Amino acid sequence: MIASRAALSPRPYWHHFAVNIFSPAILTFALFLVVIFAVILPTMRKNIVERKKEMIRELTQAAWSELASLHEQEKRGTLNRAAAQAAAVGRIKVMRYGDDGKDYFWISDTETRMVMHPYRPELDGQSLLEYSDPAGKKLFVEYTRIVRAQGDGYAEYLWQWKDDELRVVPKLSYVKGFAPWGWIVGTGIYLEDVRAEISQMIRRVWQVSLGISAAIAVLLTYIAKQGLDLERRRWTAETALRDSEEKYRLLVEGTTEGVLLVLQDRPVYANRTLLDRLGYTASELVELPLERIIEAVAAGGPAAAAQRARVTAKNGEVSEVLLTSAAVTIGDRPGQILTVKEAAARRKSEETFARLLADLQSMLPLATRSIKSSPLVLVACELDTPIHQAAAAMSRAKSSAILVRAPSGEAIGIVTDQDLRNRVLATGRNVAQPVSAIMSAPLVQISDRALLFEAARLMQERNLQHLVVTDERGGALGVLNATEVLHVQRHAVAMVLSEIQGAASPGELRDSRAKLPVFVKALLESGARVESVTRIMTAVSDAILGRLLALAETELGPPPAAYAFVALGSEAREEQTLATDQDNALIYADVPAERSEATQVYFLQLGEKVCGWLDLVGYRRCKGEVMACNPKWCQPLSRWRQYFTDCVAAANPQDLLDVNIFFDFRCAQGETDYVVQLRAHLQRILAGGGRNTFFFHLAQSTLQFRAPRGFFGNIQLESPGERPAAFNLKAAIIPLVNFARIYALQQGFAETNTLDRLRRLRDQGQLVPSSHDELAQAYTVLMLMRLTHQAAQWNRGVAPDNFIDLQELTQLDRSVLKKVFADLAVFQARLETDFARTA
Repeated sequence: MIASRAALSPRPYWHHFAVNIFSPAILTFALFLVVIFAVILPTMRKNIVERKKEMIRELTQAAWSELASLHEQEKRGTLNRAAAQAAAVGRIKVMRYGDDGKDYFWISDTETRMVMHPYRPELDGQSLLEYSDPAGKKLFVEYTRIVRAQGDGYAEYLWQWKDDELRVVPKLSYVKGFAPWGWIVGTGIYLEDVRAEISQMIRRVWQVSLGISAAIAVLLTYIAKQGLDLERRRWTAETALRDSEEKYRLLVEGTTEGVLLVLQDRPVYANRTLLDRLGYTASELVELPLERIIEAVAAGGPAAAAQRARVTAKNGEVSEVLLTSAAVTIGDRPGQILTVKEAAARRKSEETFARLLADLQSMLPLATRSIKSSPLVLVACELDTPIHQAAAAMSRAKSSAILVRAPSGEAIGIVTDQDLRNRVLATGRNVAQPVSAIMSAPLVQISDRALLFEAARLMQERNLQHLVVTDERGGALGVLNATEVLHVQRHAVAMVLSEIQGAASPGELRDSRAKLPVFVKALLESGARVESVTRIMTAVSDAILGRLLALAETELGPPPAAYAFVALGSEAREEQTLATDQDNALIYADVPAERSEATQVYFLQLGEKVCGWLDLVGYRRCKGEVMACNPKWCQPLSRWRQYFTDCVAAANPQDLLDVNIFFDFRCAQGETDYVVQLRAHLQRILAGGGRNTFFFHLAQSTLQFRAPRGFFGNIQLESPGERPAAFNLKAAIIPLVNFARIYALQQGFAETNTLDRLRRLRDQGQLVPSSHDELAQAYTVLMLMRLTHQAAQWNRGVAPDNFIDLQELTQLDRSVLKKVFADLAVFQARLETDFARTA
C-alpha cells in the first residue's frame, strides 16, 4: 500500500486551488445573493407595508381623538351635537399629511352614508350602499361591516389618485368607528407609494451588491495570485514530506493504545499515551536504544500475537505489559509498530469494575422497594388555617410538608418548608393569613403501589422534594419526601465511605477512590444535579483525608497540639471534579516558645506524609506548592491571623492573584473552631479602614480572569503543552466563581460553595432573582459540561482534564456557551462598576 501511494503523482495544483479556494468563495457570494433576495428583501417589503399600516392607524387615531374632544364638549354642554359635529367635519376636512400635503381623511357613518370627503364633495350626504370601485368592490359597505364587527380594521380597494379624478390606483385604508355619533373615520395609503419605495430599496441593494461583487473580484484575484504561489510551494514540498506522512498515517491506523514506531531497531516516534507512561519527551525517546525501553520476557506465536514484556520508565519504574508488533516499511527502511498495553493495570481495572458492578447490583432490592414499605407522614389542615398554625402542626409532626384540604375533605394543595421560606419569610408575609395563600396546587401524586425508583424519577423530572402518595381510591395516605428516596442513590456511596473508614493503607484508599469515576458517570447519566455530584466527590475526598490523617498519626504519634487540616480552593467550595489537584493548609494551636520548633516539625512531617499519600491515592500535588507540607502554609493560628492582616493591609492586584485561593477555606478535618476564628478575624479587619482599598484591588485581580470569549463572541482556545488548542472549561468557570467570592466576602458570608453564595446574595437582595437564576444556570452548564467531559475521558482510559476539543461540542453546546459568556461579561461589568466606587 505504501508503494502504491508513493507512486501516485500529485494532482495539478490549480485543481486543488479551484476546489478549495475559488469554489467556497463563489458559493459564499451566491449564498449572499440568495439570502439578500430570498430572505432579506421579502422581509423588508413586509416591514415597509407593516410600517405604513401602523402609520395610518396612528394618524386615524389622531383624527378620532379630535372627534372625541368635541364629543366631550358636547357632553359638558359647551356645544350642542350639531355644532360639535359641524366643528368636527371642519377640522377633519382640512387635515393633511404626506410629502406633498395631499393625503387626507374622510368620514362616513354606520348607515353607509358619506359625511365628508375633502376631494369628492359630491358624495357628502349621499348613501354609499351601492357605491363600488372600478373592480366592483363596495368599499364603504366593507368599512361599515369592519367597524360593526370589530371596531376598526384595514381594507384594500381601488380609488382616485389624491386629487386627480382621472387616475385610479390601488389603496389600503384603515377605518375606526366613533360610536357616540355613529361615524366612521378613515384614511389610506396608496400602494403605488409603497411599491416605489420598495423599488428604490431594491435599486440600492443592487448597487451595494455590485460594489461588493467588484471588491470580491479584486480580492479573489489577489488571493488567486498568492494562493497559486503557495500551492506551487506546497506541492513541491509534498515529496519531501511523504515519508513523514506515511509514518503518522500508519501510527494512527495501527492502534489506539501506547504506540512506538521503530525503524532499523531505533525508536523514531511514540504517541502521547506512551510518552506520558514512560515520562520521556519525544526528543529524549528517539536518542535511546530500543533495549533501554523494552525488554522481552516471553514470546510465542506469530509476530502479531501478544507477548509479555517489561518497559522501563524514565524514573526507573518497571512495569509488565502486553506487546504486539506489526512489520512496516517506510521508504526503503524496514521497521515495526509496537503496541503497548499495561497488563496489570488492565486486569486490576477489570477486577475493580466487576466488584463495583456487584456493589451496584446489590442496590437493586432497595431501589425496587415498594413505596408502601416507606415511612409516610400525613399532616393536614383546612384552607383557612392561619400560616403560623400550619407551621406549628408541621413542627409537632416533624414533617417538612402539610396537606391542605378542601371543605369536602379532599387534599387539594400542599405547603412545604421551602414554601414557608420562600413565600413567607423571604417576602415578610403576615403569618396570620390563611395557608391557602401560599399552598402549591395542583398536587403531584403517585400510587402507593409504585416503586421507589419510580418516585425518584418523578421527583427528578418535576424537580420536586415531596410527592403525595395515594391509595387505590385516590385518597391521600401521606407525603413521601426526597430524603427517603435519596437513600436509593446514596447507598453505593455509603458503601465506599465505609470502605474508606476501614482502609488499612493508602493503597486501599487508592482502590476505593478508583470507584469514584464510575459513580460520577452513573450519577450524570441518571440526571443527578451537578451540586449533588460535586458534593458526593467532596465527601469522598474528605473521608480519604480523614483516614490518611489517622494513619499518619498512628505512625508519628499523637499530635503535640490541636490542629485543623484546611481545604482550599475547589475542595473548600465542595466543587471538586475528576481532574483535581491538592490545595490545602494546616492550622495548629499556638504553643509556648520552647515547644514551637518541635511542634512545627511534627506538623510538617504530618503534612508531608498526608500530601504524599494524597498524591498516591489520586489527588495530584499542587504545582504552586499550596499544601500543608509547605512550611509557609503549615503555621499556628496567630501566624494565620497575621497572614490575613498583611494581605488586606498591603493588598495590590498582582499579590491578590496569588492568594485568591485562600479566601475559599473550609475545615476538612480537625478543629473547626480555628477556621471559624480565622473567618471572624478576616471580617473584623475587612470592616476596618482598609476595606475599600482591599476590595478595589481584589476586584482588579478578579477582573483579570475573563470568560474565554473572542472579540466577535467566538470561543477562545488554549494550547495545553504539546497538545492541539482546546477549550479550557476550568478557565470558563473561574470568572463566575470569582464573582460569587468577592460579593460573599463583602457581605461577610460564611458559605464557600458558589451556588450557596449566589443563593445568599439573592436572599439578601444583592442579586435580583433573574440575575441569580442566570448565574446559577451558567455555573450548572459549565460544571455539567466539565464533569461529563471528564467522565467520558475516564471511560476511554484517558486521564481526565479540563480541555475539550471543540469538535466534541454540538452546535447547541456552542450556542449555550456563547450565551453563558455574554451573561458573565455583563456581571463582570457590574462588578467593575460596583467596586470601582470603593477605590
